[in-house]
Amino acid sequence: MRLQQISWTLYLVGSLLVFGSWVNLVPTALGWLGWLAALAGWAIGTSSSRQNRQMAARQAPALSKPDEIAKLEMLRKEGVISDEDFAEGKARILRS
Repeated sequence: MRLQQISWTLYLVGSLLVFGSWVNLVPTALGWLGWLAALAGWAIGTSSSRQNRQMAARQAPALSKPDEIAKLEMLRKEGVISDEDFAEGKARILRS
């Protein structure tokens, strides 16, 4: 959570500096530093959200074989997969 706060702060401050340079409130050199700060904030935010998604995927509980087969059965009943797809999926689950 702390990394996200730093990311948003950099992005916000950088964006304000860029805007300030456009309306001649701050020198152009600070505007360029604002671009760098906003870019750094964006990069930090992107990498931290990617890491959060990867951690969530690793922590997701694995379904048991009966649960996986029940999920396939539900998809078959809803018409999302065919009977052949169900049979192949069930065989794959039972082999693993």
